[in-house]
Amino acid sequence: MKIWVFRVSAMMTNCYFLCADPRGKGSCAVIDPGGDADELSEKLEAKELTPEYFLLTHGHFDHIMGLEPLRGFYPDAKTLIHSADAQMLTDVDSSYMRLFGGRSAPSKPADRLLSDGDEILLDGLKINVLHTPGHTPGSVCYISGDSIFCGDTIFRGGIGRYDLAGGSWEELKLSLKKIRDLPGDYRLYPGHGSSTSLERERWENSYLNM
Repeated sequence: MKIWVFRVSAMMTNCYFLCADPRGKGSCAVIDPGGDADELSEKLEAKELTPEYFLLTHGHFDHIMGLEPLRGFYPDAKTLIHSADAQMLTDVDSSYMRLFGGRSAPSKPADRLLSDGDEILLDGLKINVLHTPGHTPGSVCYISGDSIFCGDTIFRGGIGRYDLAGGSWEELKLSLKKIRDLPGDYRLYPGHGSSTSLERERWENSYLNM
């Protein structure tokens, strides 16, 4: 498995390329294409990667702004999002795309709607879906090997906001507990900011122990 991270758009969203091949060739998943689609496409071409999936941790505008252009470049790639956030792709108001992203054209619907416990296969690499609502109703973490792509649910030393439409502090607390109580350690790859480890956050992130 090989992972690349790129910070995209003015929101500095972390977009990840996940490749099953440790040499970094062949099929990949693009996680949260939040903007700069032309640049992301150039990076994919330069690395000889072909997206098989666009995996969305949730439906906020800053995680999907580059999605539609990339779908045009890679029409065979499938877009996956949790069912509870599915409407954010087609509703520019619930995703805040119109208000903060300055766009009124919606995305097309997802190709597959996810549920907690679903498994995604990428060239034999297993990616498991952990539903972690709170930031949005359909926020998820993608778990593969010892890596967790956690979107805006948890950051290094912090958490995502829960005061936007569909957010819930009570649900977020339960989701943080679900992540905290996973056995063993993981590398956490958040939607913004630096990566961290689950063990570090267990000790240093006070939100995990509320």
